[in-house]
Amino acid sequence: FKVSSIGSKRISVMREAFPETPWIFVYREPVQTMMSHLDPAKVNVKRNGRIMAVCTRARHDPPRELYDLVEQKGRRMDELSDQEFCAAHLASLCESALRELNKSNHHGKAVEYDGLIDKLLDDIIPNHFGVAVDEEARQRVLEVSKTYSKAKASARDAGWVEDSEKKESNSTPEIRDASELF
Repeated sequence: FKVSSIGSKRISVMREAFPETPWIFVYREPVQTMMSHLDPAKVNVKRNGRIMAVCTRARHDPPRELYDLVEQKGRRMDELSDQEFCAAHLASLCESALRELNKSNHHGKAVEYDGLIDKLLDDIIPNHFGVAVDEEARQRVLEVSKTYSKAKASARDAGWVEDSEKKESNSTPEIRDASELF
């Protein structure tokens, strides 16, 4: 099953409960992820000009590891732009996952988002999870992968559309710079 990105902070709990169970951490180019989080259609801007997005929610009370990450970059939390805070938040999630991947005795595996379906069918499912993928299973996965997982029930028939290139080309210099920083 899929766990939301903030769940990467709790991979250790899953590993403790299921120490021999294989798992994957799917990561994506940070600019693409930030474009999803900072999409103007999904965020609100407060009177003070601050962006209210999933990746900026913790701005009023950031966790210690986020402070540490920001300080490692020679920055202070109170001087970060919303884009930089978002990038730092996302970087802290990836760093949490990386720590757990390094402790996982090869039960965990990092998988890049681009080409995910082919990677799942050709490598991850048969080799990492140890489940054979016959033609019937392959077709079921291909059919299910056409559904956009975050769509509301009424919009699920619209289907999923690859958007990585669009997100990259529509990104702002602020998002690209913040992504590079963190």
